[in-house]
Amino acid sequence: MQDTPVRRLVAILVLLGCLLGLMIWFGSLAPDPAVGAYPSTTELGIEYDVWVGEQASLTGTVIETDPLTIVAEYGSGEQVRLKVTGAAIDAQQGDTLAVYGVVEPNHTIRALNAYTIPASNYLYMYVVSFLAGVWVLGRLIRTWRIDWGSWSLEPRAKPLQASDLSLSTKNTEEHDA
Repeated sequence: MQDTPVRRLVAILVLLGCLLGLMIWFGSLAPDPAVGAYPSTTELGIEYDVWVGEQASLTGTVIETDPLTIVAEYGSGEQVRLKVTGAAIDAQQGDTLAVYGVVEPNHTIRALNAYTIPASNYLYMYVVSFLAGVWVLGRLIRTWRIDWGSWSLEPRAKPLQASDLSLSTKNTEEHDA
């Protein structure tokens, strides 16, 4: 069987179609606490009473500390206000609080586990992810090349060095010759 660029393109499109289909399918799954798919703020905001007695996992911003109350956004800017009981945590107003617990009547969550998420965690996550992406891209460019004839990645015979990438006049003259 001959491997052509058209076959590779078709294979890539089929795989991307499968990925898109799986993402849509996963997004359409309904919450089911029995299998570990807990309702989130969206489900609690739309039909709170349906989930009373079930376990839930959600994140919100602390707006009051006595009693501990969070507000969580869902949909297009809508909010659900929930009182959290049983959380042995020192949360301050404005903190982001992640709660796993049991949904109780009157917009109350009995916390089984709760923790605050410092704002610096998000900055750290983005910086580390960016640096890791740049590192992987650099290694990919350094050790692999694109073969445009077969639409494939092939290992380089000799990995690129930093001196190979500089645009000094000496290197330009050598490449022109």
